Amino acid sequence: MSSHSAADDPFQKLVLSVGFLAVAASAFLARESPATGYELSIYTMTPMAVWAGLLFALAVALAVAFVPTASERSPVRSLAVGLGGLVVFTFASTPILRGYRYMGQHDALTHLGWARGISEGTVSPFDLFYPGIHTVSVLVSSVLEVPLERGLFVVVLVSMLVFWTFISLTVWTITESRVATIVAAFSAFLLLPVTTLSMYLTPHAMSQAVLFSALLCYLFVSYLRTDRDRAAVTGVGAAFAIAGIAAVIYHPQLLAHLIAAFVAVCVVQFLARRVSRAGPIADQTPMYGQVLFLIGLFLVWTANHGFFSDTISYFLASVVEFVRSGGGTPGGSAQTQGESVAAIGGSILELFFRLFTPQLVFSILAGLFGLAALFVTRSVWVRRVRPESVYFVAGLVALVPVFFMYFFASGSSMYFRVFGLMMVFITILGALAIAGIGARLSSAGSTDGSSGGADGSSSTSGGSREKPNGPIVGHPAFALVFALLLVLSLVAIFPSPYTYAPSPHVSETTMSGYETAFASQDEEVDYLGLRDGPNRFDDAVNGNEQRSHYHFNVDAATLRGDVSSEYDEDRYLVLTEMDYEREVSAYHGLRYTEGDLAAVESQPNVDRIQSNGEFDRYYVHDTSPDV
Repeated sequence: MSSHSAADDPFQKLVLSVGFLAVAASAFLARESPATGYELSIYTMTPMAVWAGLLFALAVALAVAFVPTASERSPVRSLAVGLGGLVVFTFASTPILRGYRYMGQHDALTHLGWARGISEGTVSPFDLFYPGIHTVSVLVSSVLEVPLERGLFVVVLVSMLVFWTFISLTVWTITESRVATIVAAFSAFLLLPVTTLSMYLTPHAMSQAVLFSALLCYLFVSYLRTDRDRAAVTGVGAAFAIAGIAAVIYHPQLLAHLIAAFVAVCVVQFLARRVSRAGPIADQTPMYGQVLFLIGLFLVWTANHGFFSDTISYFLASVVEFVRSGGGTPGGSAQTQGESVAAIGGSILELFFRLFTPQLVFSILAGLFGLAALFVTRSVWVRRVRPESVYFVAGLVALVPVFFMYFFASGSSMYFRVFGLMMVFITILGALAIAGIGARLSSAGSTDGSSGGADGSSSTSGGSREKPNGPIVGHPAFALVFALLLVLSLVAIFPSPYTYAPSPHVSETTMSGYETAFASQDEEVDYLGLRDGPNRFDDAVNGNEQRSHYHFNVDAATLRGDVSSEYDEDRYLVLTEMDYEREVSAYHGLRYTEGDLAAVESQPNVDRIQSNGEFDRYYVHDTSPDV
């Protein structure tokens, strides 16, 4: 009998209870510490006691989830997974708990504007390229009776829950192992697709669509197990088709990437049937019909939106031009950001490890496991999960040329979107790899030394399973590794100076300042601002169907000199606390210095006409002579 007997359960339940109380206390403390203005970093401005409570609860969850026991059916493991999920969910919900008006810049502000337009009836969902997140947010806002800004962030959190749930269910469907499912759950908590580089935990249609794709992965592996003669009319087949429709509504670009991956799966299935009609892959339901449906769905949807065909043509032309000219700068967006980091005293390598250490670890695990799935024949665990592992490896291989198509395009960062989808597959493969390592460790503790499954069972030639005498799951090292990876992931999940970026927080004062400014502006006077700020806030406040391009950036030299002499018409100039913190504190004066921003106050023909402590609007008078 294991030294870890059932008598340990009451103690573990007590510890878990303390962990749940710690999460509740952290949430309460965060709620009682609302943001009073723009916050450059949600990490440093949130009371440290909040993070301490969440870290304690996370440690409890990991310790209980991976403590050695003689039975995988102990209910405390499920409670530990629930506690771990609650910790990360509370962490991700911090902007709501602390009363942020909104969390998101750039595209997130435009998405807010589209949702506002749908809510007010000025924008039709059918006129948008991807109306999914906006219509759902309007519904959530209406049902919960919360502001649209809050409704959008609720959708972000729901997409995160979808990702966690269906990554875990995907691994369960493949393995039918509780232990592997626990590993998959904690792997999903890492949120590997979210990198803060074109993939965000803020309202961003492609980011939420990629997290949603975990549902399609689950339906995919479930569909493989349906009756081949009636697969197309089964509930799983219908659900897969409906999920495909939802995916194209959330973002057609995601569906295009998924089609590439699923076509690769079809190629594997076709070749496997040519080689042998009795193998494990040949015995599974082919995906041919479902992939044809997805292709048709994509073509029908994009036929009404030339934007996507133009985008595809642009990226293909960029690749051809790069190959023909032998020049250009591949990954130009990342290189530009890297140069900026170096200019303010940072290191590209340091930034890489801050952003991508969990992704790197799981990519290595997935790569090694993919090789094992292709070449290892004696492992019971590898044989057990080989078909699905080969499929996901094929999907990754198919996404590589898509990644490089974006990578070679000038100024594009969309390759990080492909990278995000690749991380969905890698999360699954990495979880299978870790579960396989656990199986090896468990079998090493058994009396017969047989090769075991991830649930700690050993497989005989007849296919029966016998429980080993050693512990099924007793790998505290897993708890330590996941603890390290979760901390590294969570400290980079929101942009902050830690990753050489400002927080995308939009304070109540900043948003109300823009609302007042746009409501009281002279329609014939356009705005000036830093880094396209007025345009995105114009979208957010006014609910523009088409993105605003009416306002202009003002460079540092103009701010230092005479703003009024640079323009032949009157202008409004907007400077906010967010601008100041971003340029001075986060970017260390890389583009605009503290002196540049302060120089406006003393310039002639520039009058401040609105101020609320975080938002200043100036009227820039035209000084050019009348003609």
